[in-house]
Amino acid sequence: MKNLLALFLLTLQLIFSWSPLGQAQTSIPPKPATSIYVQDYAKVLSPQTKATINAYSSAIADKTKAQIVVVTIPTLDGAALDDFSLGLMRKWGIGDKEKNNGVLLLVAVQDRQSRIEVGYGLEGALPDGLTGRIQDQAMLPLFKQGNYDKGVMQGYSSIVNTVIKEYKLTTDDLKVGRIASGQQEPQGNNFAMALAALPWWVKLLLFIGFAGLLIVDQVFFGGMILSTILMMFLRGGGRGGGGGGGFGGGSGGGGGSDRRW
Repeated sequence: MKNLLALFLLTLQLIFSWSPLGQAQTSIPPKPATSIYVQDYAKVLSPQTKATINAYSSAIADKTKAQIVVVTIPTLDGAALDDFSLGLMRKWGIGDKEKNNGVLLLVAVQDRQSRIEVGYGLEGALPDGLTGRIQDQAMLPLFKQGNYDKGVMQGYSSIVNTVIKEYKLTTDDLKVGRIASGQQEPQGNNFAMALAALPWWVKLLLFIGFAGLLIVDQVFFGGMILSTILMMFLRGGGRGGGGGGGFGGGSGGGGGSDRRW
C-alpha cells in the first residue's frame, strides 16, 4: 500500500509539472545583464512603452517581490510556445524564489503567437481563463492590425492592475503615476475560468478518482499502465525543478494560456 501511495504521489507530481524543455532550451536568450522587465528582441515596442513597463515592474517588485516581464521575439524557431516560455521563466529566474510570483508576457511576432505564463504564487489571481481573456480582448485585436506596441501595453496594463489588486495596492502606491493604456482586467465568465476556480473539494474528488484508477491498474493490470506513463515522463524530463537567477529564482510552472492570431 505504501508503494502504491508513493507511486500515486510521484505520478501526480510528474503529470502536473512535467514538460519537455529540451528543444526550447537551445533557443532561449541568455538572461539580460541589466533589467529583465522588458526585452524587445522583435523590435516592435516604442521607447515610451519600454520605459513604462520597466518603471512599473520595478516598482511592483520593490513592493511585492512579484516580477512582471515582457518579452517579444521574432520567432520560436520551431520550439513549442509553452515550453519556450516556461524555459525562459526558469532561466531568467522570474519571480521570488519563495513566493514563485512571476508573470511572463511573451509575444512571438512572426509565429503570430502569444502566451502569458504565471507562477504558482499568482495562479489564483491570474487563472488560465483570465489570462486567455486578457489576450483575446486587450491584445489580439491590436495584434491583428499590426499594432504590437499598443497591444502589448494593454495586455501588460491588465496584468499589472490584476497583480496590484491581489496585493491590495493601487497605482498611486507605486509612485510612478497612472499606468498608460490602463486596460482593466476583462469581465465576464467562461468555462475555462470556471475550471480554474474549482473549489478545493472538487479538486480533491478528482484526485480520489485518479487514485481509484491507479488501484484498478495495480489490481487488474499489475501496474503496467502506470509504469508506461512514468517511463514516458521520466524520459521527457521534469518540469518541477527549481529555476535560477533573477530576483530570487522563481520557477514558474503555475499556469497560463496562449493564443494565435
